[in-house]
Amino acid sequence: MLRIATFALRGFLLLFGAVVLGVSVTVAKHQAIGMPPSETSFGSFCGAFGILISLIGFGALFFDKIPALVLMAADGLATAFYLAGAIALTLALKSVPSCTSKDDYNVAQRYLNKLLNGGCDYVQNKQPYCPNGYDDNELSSLCQRVQADYVFQYLAFIFGVAIIGMSFFLNRSGKGRSAAYV
Repeated sequence: MLRIATFALRGFLLLFGAVVLGVSVTVAKHQAIGMPPSETSFGSFCGAFGILISLIGFGALFFDKIPALVLMAADGLATAFYLAGAIALTLALKSVPSCTSKDDYNVAQRYLNKLLNGGCDYVQNKQPYCPNGYDDNELSSLCQRVQADYVFQYLAFIFGVAIIGMSFFLNRSGKGRSAAYV
C-alpha cells in the first residue's frame, strides 16, 4: 500500500516537473530582445532538476543502493527550488492585476511586464518599445501560461513536502526499505 502511494507521489512530481519545464521553455521562447528573464530561466532549471530527482526516486523504489538520507536531501533541495521558483514568478507577475481584463490599465501592465513582453528597447524619450508586446491576446495567453507555471511549481512544492514527510516517518519508524522505499 505504501509502495503504491510512494509511486503515485513520485509520478505526480515527475508530471509537475515536466509541465514546469515545458511551460517555462515555452515562455522563454517568446523572448525577442535580450535574454529571457531570470525567473523564467530558473523555472526551466526547477523543472529539469525536479524531473531528474523524480527519476532517481523511481530508481530508488527498485534498487536499494541509494541511501534514504541522500534521497530525502535531494527531494528537499528540489522542493526548495520549486518554492523559490514559484515565489519568483509570483512576484514578477505581481504588477499585472489580471491576465484577461481588456481595460487600458491591465493592457498596459501586461505590455510593460518583463515576463510577458519579450524584451524591450528604450528609444527616444526613454519610451519602451517591445516588439512582441503589441498583440494583447498573445500577452493574455502568455500571462496565463506564467500563472500555470507558478501554480504547478506550488503544487510540486506541496507534493515534495509530502514525499519528504513520508520518507521521514517511514525511515524513522524503521519501515523504510521493508515497507516502501520513498
